Amino acid sequence: MTLIIIIFFIAIVGAFGMLMFRSWEIQNNKIVIEENREKHIPELSFKYIESIFLYTIKHIVQWIVLFIVKLWFIIITKSSIWLQNKLPKLNKLFKKKERNGTDSRKISFVERAVMESKIKIKKVKEKIKKDHEEEVKEQEEKVDKIL
Repeated sequence: MTLIIIIFFIAIVGAFGMLMFRSWEIQNNKIVIEENREKHIPELSFKYIESIFLYTIKHIVQWIVLFIVKLWFIIITKSSIWLQNKLPKLNKLFKKKERNGTDSRKISFVERAVMESKIKIKKVKEKIKKDHEEEVKEQEEKVDKIL
């Protein structure tokens, strides 16, 4: 909801800025107003503006999704390590069971894309887990040096 409100205010400020600039151009005779104008040909087409907007939104959404996935895996990694250290019996309940066997049918484009995404997410997860383990080792070494 707050994102929608922020976008709304940005759009209002942008529209107000365009109107102020246009009025400044007219007041300073920077632009000539033609009375008998039959067709108005815009300099930027709606299709061009739409493509820019969609391209920008695509990157914003991808950034938000990757940020959320990264935070999610950081939380999961830290909690799983905490569970392993503090409550090993409870940790055994949450372990995944491995599936045996493969599917011989042809993989569709969407399934392949999902599999590639899972592989990329798994790499990010492993990197976060590795970074976290390095941080824990560094902290343990600092504590050992202090003691």
